[in-house]
Amino acid sequence: MRNFVAALLLVFACAASAQTAARTATITFTAPTARTDGSAITGTLSYQVWQGLKGGTKALAGTINTTSATISTGLQGGKEYCWDVVVIEAGNPANSDHSAEACKAFSLSSPNTVTITVQ
Repeated sequence: MRNFVAALLLVFACAASAQTAARTATITFTAPTARTDGSAITGTLSYQVWQGLKGGTKALAGTINTTSATISTGLQGGKEYCWDVVVIEAGNPANSDHSAEACKAFSLSSPNTVTITVQ
């Protein structure tokens, strides 16, 4: 990664509820403590979270100011999503390269049972 320590660790806690079919990815990573050249980080850090289907192109999911984010919209069952992070340091014209990616497959949820009563 340009200007930042190369290792950003991504950890995902993903869950799907059979009742609501909600799919959630909680993305947690470790912030860099120095640039790759060993110099100190002097500006405030923010992070771009990139998301896409495994093997596909990623799009910017959002920019955050903490090392944790939860994504709960747009995640479809039967698909595998991947995320990576780009570090932005205020006052530094060069962003980091994309971190290593982490992926999570979401299973298809079983359909809800619908009861229709005709009188």
